[in-house]
Amino acid sequence: MNQTTSQILSLTNEAAILLQRGRVSYANAAACKLLGADCVGKSTQSLLGQDVAGFQASSFVADIPLSKRSCIVRVSRLEEGQVAFLHCPDLAPDIVNDPFLYELRSGLMNINMAADRLREAAEQLGSQTMLSDLQSLTRSHYRLLRLIGNTSLLLSASRDSLPCAPRPMNLSSACRSLLETVALFYPGLQYRADLEENLTLTADPALVRQLLLNLLSNCLVHAGPDCQISISLLSSPSSVVLSVSDDGQGIPPELLHTVFDRYRYGFSLSQLDRGSGLGLTVARIITMAHGGTLLLESQPGRGTTVRASLSRTLPDRVRLSAPDSEADTLVRDVLIGLADCLPPDCYTERYLD
Repeated sequence: MNQTTSQILSLTNEAAILLQRGRVSYANAAACKLLGADCVGKSTQSLLGQDVAGFQASSFVADIPLSKRSCIVRVSRLEEGQVAFLHCPDLAPDIVNDPFLYELRSGLMNINMAADRLREAAEQLGSQTMLSDLQSLTRSHYRLLRLIGNTSLLLSASRDSLPCAPRPMNLSSACRSLLETVALFYPGLQYRADLEENLTLTADPALVRQLLLNLLSNCLVHAGPDCQISISLLSSPSSVVLSVSDDGQGIPPELLHTVFDRYRYGFSLSQLDRGSGLGLTVARIITMAHGGTLLLESQPGRGTTVRASLSRTLPDRVRLSAPDSEADTLVRDVLIGLADCLPPDCYTERYLD
């Protein structure tokens, strides 16, 4: 073991381990407290899971379950092996509670009703200025609906009461339908889909849809509407991996460890209008609810890839649910899920009806 590396790791208060030949060769005090005093010598797979142990990228971030908690793992390759830093974030959003979200929803409902009446008046008057303003108002309404939906899911996860109702679903068909709907709003969207035909899985369709929309929104917001997006599904006996990639500018290496931080608005002041910073946090919560792991790899100048593995074996606490009879909400879900990046002219009567 490189003595210099172990000395450096011993100085940090963050849990850190050195991995060599598939095993932990060194763990600092914080890591021993988190993983157990006997973690040195154990295999990477037994401690961090098969997804992390088998991932070959030189640098990446992953979310893993650790003692029934979410744990963020940052892995970087060194000459003598890999170094991994671990921390368990607090999922509960500060000051946000059910009454707070209820008041927000009530206010938004009133705003939406008033906007509908104003839209009728604007159409009667033939005022294009008013109609244009109402498009921006309606888009802001949907952006807030997205924020409330993500925050509500985060709050439920912090209470270990995430509403998850898995049922048998055709994941290939669901992804394809969602992409076709997104293309209606983004006619120039450049995407490549590699979806195995009739890949079935037991999962919550609404949560899977929210997962994919959050990952797509992340690409369009940070890589830009002109980026090339690749979506793929890869199956194995134990899991299905949903992968979403873009060819944007990527994430600076010094900021890679922040990508799973909740309420991380952006990487500069110019990006403060690019969403609430909850997209990846919610994506990893949904992935964990399906017994999986979320991994992120980014290379400056080459783009970012996020892989969500959905386990074929459901966690014990999850119970199956029969399909419901609710009408399809695909268009509304896209309007909400991509509200941070869709242009205002998507929020007109043409789509809202």
